[in-house]
Amino acid sequence: MKNSYNLGDPGFLSNPAPMLSKMRAEASLVKVKLPIIGSIWVTTTYAATSQVAKTKDTFFLTGLGAGLKKKGNVGLPWWAPPSFRAMAENMLGKDDPEHRRLRKLVDQAFVRRGIRDMRPNIAKIAQARVESLGSGTVNIVPGFCRAFPLEVIADLLGVADEDREAFASMGNAMVDFNGGLFAIIKMVRTIGKFWHFVGQMVRDMRINPQPGLVTDLIEVEAEGEQLTEDELVSMIFLLMFAGFETTTHLISGSVIALDQNPDQRAWLFTDFENRIESATEELSRFVSSVSGTKPRIAANDIEVDGQLIKKGDKVMALPIAANYDPAVFDQPEILRLDRFPNPHLSFSTGSHFCLGMQLARVELQEALRALYTNHSALRVSEPAIYAKRPGLRGIKHLNVTLT
Repeated sequence: MKNSYNLGDPGFLSNPAPMLSKMRAEASLVKVKLPIIGSIWVTTTYAATSQVAKTKDTFFLTGLGAGLKKKGNVGLPWWAPPSFRAMAENMLGKDDPEHRRLRKLVDQAFVRRGIRDMRPNIAKIAQARVESLGSGTVNIVPGFCRAFPLEVIADLLGVADEDREAFASMGNAMVDFNGGLFAIIKMVRTIGKFWHFVGQMVRDMRINPQPGLVTDLIEVEAEGEQLTEDELVSMIFLLMFAGFETTTHLISGSVIALDQNPDQRAWLFTDFENRIESATEELSRFVSSVSGTKPRIAANDIEVDGQLIKKGDKVMALPIAANYDPAVFDQPEILRLDRFPNPHLSFSTGSHFCLGMQLARVELQEALRALYTNHSALRVSEPAIYAKRPGLRGIKHLNVTLT
């Protein structure tokens, strides 16, 4: 291993371009060490990232799919407790044909919801959350960047009013994970509680259906198949985790990006309605809140963008590396809200592309509308504190001045 690139380094998280450029100059894939996972290849170019994400006949999420002796999810430690393993058994950690079966069922449930129809309520939630912030110096991560999408996902799932506080508490506990030993113990306990909580919610909704995605998932059927209870619970975990944590970091990262680029901020809010779509794509690229995908394993030797990967090697695609590749994006380190075309990979690519990307786009747009309509002079008052979360470019503390 030539270099020990640290993807959790605060310098990388606050400004990824310099280290990504150094990695890219070395090779299209380089080896790094990640907590729990160990040594793993990571992509540094757009071409390599796209190839790893799309080559599903070589790169697998499970040893079973790759035809290896170790059958479980790549990167999941042997000592993981049953509840932890069960939570990993969602479609994000599945290879075909299981992934295809689960995705088809969940796609049908999502179609019923109609994300566009949710926009008025999403806007209402964003406005209420902004009003609750008050004024002065405020850490907007817990009270807005996190609380807003968490409330949206609770509405989407159909979580009962009396269960919202417990739902939010468990959600907050899971995203506070920082990789330490005590944090792992706390995470395991929280996942156990969440498994019980969601399992009971599913059982209750089987008896007394309530409007929401949980009921839709229970009722949806494709070619005579339905989701089992374990599949339902793990799927709800995925929707909760992926449905609000990544959006949390996209919102907070966008606030920082706009603060650091006042000319771009002024351009956006001069004609918000006509410019927000383009701005959404560029902020998604520039922030890259999901920096890395789930690790995969190679079922055979393969050359990826000029780099030989051997059978049994672990590989992680880095959307953030693709999004900062100058071979695809002119001056990628510069925020240009009118950038076009903008084929970023922030929502991944291939069969595992993000199911909730339309929801994330709407949430970002309504978050920015509410924040800056109410606080046009909003300014970041001190450097953000980043969370050490492999695969995420996450912010756990962001003080801003609200007037």
